[in-house]
Amino acid sequence: MDRKNTGSYYTPKYLADFVSRRVLSYIETKSNLSLLEPSVGDGAFIESLNNCDINSLKLTAIDINENELKIASKKWGKGKATFKNIDYLNFSTRTKFTAIIGNPPYVKKNRLSTQQIELSKEIHSQENLSEISVKNIWTTFLIKSNTLLKNDGVLAFILPSELLQVKFAEEIREYLKTQFERIEIFTFNDLMFECKGQDTIVLFAYKKSLDKGEFFTNIVDKQELVDDSFKLNSNNNLVSSRIKWTHHFLTSDELVFLDEVKSKLKLVNHYCESKPGIVTASNKFFIINKETEEKYNLSKYTKPIVQKGQFVNGNLVFSQKDFLNLENSTYPSRLLQLNNDDTISSDLKKYLLIGEELEIPKRYKSRIRNNWYVIPNISTVPEAFFFKRSHMYPKLLKNDSQALVTDSAYKIEMKEGFDLNSFIFSFYNSFTLLFSEIEGRYYGGGVLELTPSEFKKLPLPYLEINNEKFQDFAKAFNKKDNINQILDMNDFEILNGTIGLSKKDLEKIKNIRHKLIEKRTRK
Repeated sequence: MDRKNTGSYYTPKYLADFVSRRVLSYIETKSNLSLLEPSVGDGAFIESLNNCDINSLKLTAIDINENELKIASKKWGKGKATFKNIDYLNFSTRTKFTAIIGNPPYVKKNRLSTQQIELSKEIHSQENLSEISVKNIWTTFLIKSNTLLKNDGVLAFILPSELLQVKFAEEIREYLKTQFERIEIFTFNDLMFECKGQDTIVLFAYKKSLDKGEFFTNIVDKQELVDDSFKLNSNNNLVSSRIKWTHHFLTSDELVFLDEVKSKLKLVNHYCESKPGIVTASNKFFIINKETEEKYNLSKYTKPIVQKGQFVNGNLVFSQKDFLNLENSTYPSRLLQLNNDDTISSDLKKYLLIGEELEIPKRYKSRIRNNWYVIPNISTVPEAFFFKRSHMYPKLLKNDSQALVTDSAYKIEMKEGFDLNSFIFSFYNSFTLLFSEIEGRYYGGGVLELTPSEFKKLPLPYLEINNEKFQDFAKAFNKKDNINQILDMNDFEILNGTIGLSKKDLEKIKNIRHKLIEKRTRK
């Protein structure tokens, strides 16, 4: 079964053992123990619970997959148990549980059925939450589970790190703070699952606790879970701020310092307009290479385009020469731009038939067009590109070519009174790049991504420079071995020159940025 549709990512034994042991140690002194697992999967938690030294537990286990439920049921050999083959969203009971434990499915809204979406909306609405948080089924599992807990119960879930860092989960975080007296967040240096790019955390949430608040720890080695050698720390400044919980390892002093410096600066959206690039509905079909263009005689229908950030060089300026090098490579670099009144040649018709065979007309973004093959909103060539995904540092490039760009980048247009060269020069300083780490979100493998709103919120110390200064800067940028060489060269001039930061302040900023990058890239 397709894991994108089922959202099944199975739990490593050591992690299931740790979560089970920690939950049972909290509830073992309580009476009438009842435990719910709403998404059994391969039964990792069932097996761990079965091996724990507690016999008075009544188990309710649920899974939408009947075969997996049967396999899991064979791993249970103690106490009462009920195994139900049902979608958890449809599960109804008057029972309140002492504990709810598990690894809920991770399924995006666009892969849910209409019924599942409506049920999710209803569950969120009943808890006075907006539809914005109905982005992935794990959020609904989390909210529904809270409603099924006893007033002194505990919830323990393995969840995507989205809970800590994406915009739609901000409402969920605030909700959890109102529902539980104590919250514990475990983050990890290593990916917990075999799924590519799925960064995970463990959440423990206690309805009642003598030691109240939000507590965090980062696990470097799984042995810390086996022998309970981790240390949980509170971070009130983080929780009371709008900074994402992924950055829980920043100290209160660092958070206050960053806030003070940021308050002295304007944000990126003060200086420029930024909009996503072109949405094609299928880059593989609509963006072609020269060979395909020549094979189907499509040259009169195409325009130059940059498809991905990895296709551009590490320079500061993307020139016409750079584009020609891209075009002469095997990379796709020609956008098929058709108009509603275009005459369809026989060769073009052959190529469009390929798209129909690939069922591109059935895709949502194609269906809402008058003609599925006519891409709307193809604008003028942008002044600069900001690529939303990056690794060691975000890429902001001046565009001296005639190339358009896909929605892998944001198109930059300067506002009146501000100069593009000065904006790009000013962007490459440690404080702005540090806030790229704070405002953005990261994925398995260390990929950094900034949404349009996150990019617009970056603080930027704007320093006006002349064209000669920019040319010298561009040459130095092109020759760099790494971005730190550029920051070492620029930081004092930009940050001292605009807001008077001392060398001691600059060193502090560099250290915080390096700490954030090391966490993201797991070094």
